[in-house]
Amino acid sequence: MMRPQSDVSARYFSKFVDSRRGEILDAALAVFAEKGYDGGTMREIAAAVGVSEPALYRHYTGKEALFEELVRLAGDHIVEMAGVTIATVRPENLRDSLRRLLEVRDQATNGHGSPVIRMLLVSAPHNGVFLATFRTHLAAPMAAMLGTLIPQIDTYFGHEYTPAQTDERVRAFMSQFVGHFMTSMVFGTPPADDTTVDAMLAIMGWDA
Repeated sequence: MMRPQSDVSARYFSKFVDSRRGEILDAALAVFAEKGYDGGTMREIAAAVGVSEPALYRHYTGKEALFEELVRLAGDHIVEMAGVTIATVRPENLRDSLRRLLEVRDQATNGHGSPVIRMLLVSAPHNGVFLATFRTHLAAPMAAMLGTLIPQIDTYFGHEYTPAQTDERVRAFMSQFVGHFMTSMVFGTPPADDTTVDAMLAIMGWDA
């Protein structure tokens, strides 16, 4: 059975999702990353994983259900790994803590420009169901964790903000992560972590 040109050799979900399900998710990720949600088909995914199309439908009712699970599991995995590191961030060692957070983010997404990033940032936001899943399983949990962390760091540096201002600061902090990913995709290489950390510290007013 011919396989599409997608990079089905890459393993992401198989690292933390057991058995055939992880293989199917990896194959779907490769197809969607190459062709987008609209362009990818269940037939191509079945060929990539090496099963018949009817066999694939025994695991998933359709392309939407499969893609939604990709978004949900990727979001949960990134949040789980980031949460462990966020819990260790200390204001007195902030630069090193932020650098570790960037490193963990890269590990959780298989690196800059990976198919996981293309899927989450390019395909997912263009469908209402997928966008809701993205918000529930990635954006909202990350915002909640940072909403606790950022005021603690602000207090350490003697800054006081209203709840509304803190919400805006959470958005500014998160935008640095998204911007880091997007520039990596556009230019083909990521900016240096130290450069990103410097920008984050300056924007947040933590570089004093």
